[in-house]
Amino acid sequence: MKKTFRQARYAARMTKKQVAEYLELSPRTVARYEQTNCAPKVIIECLLLLGGKMPTIGRRHCFEGWSFGNGFLWSPSGEKFTSSEILALHINQQLVDELYRENMILRKTKKK
Repeated sequence: MKKTFRQARYAARMTKKQVAEYLELSPRTVARYEQTNCAPKVIIECLLLLGGKMPTIGRRHCFEGWSFGNGFLWSPSGEKFTSSEILALHINQQLVDELYRENMILRKTKKK
């Protein structure tokens, strides 16, 4: 669902004045966005990100429904992940790849 400027501003829990100051926009520009309820996608995505919603920039929307808050990344199903768990995924994948290569070498030597 496409978010409007107002919804994004509310998600960020910011006043119009705070939005103008934070994004270095004129108060008049912010007032126009509020009145038309329309703003450039990057402005809306920035406000949503400030409010803890994952951006949907791109074609795949692979993080749609994800959010972050209280020190966790939350999946759409409610699972929470710490930054350490996310960083460990790369290390775990490297270990799995190494074990796979070693297993393939052992299989080849066993066939001989």
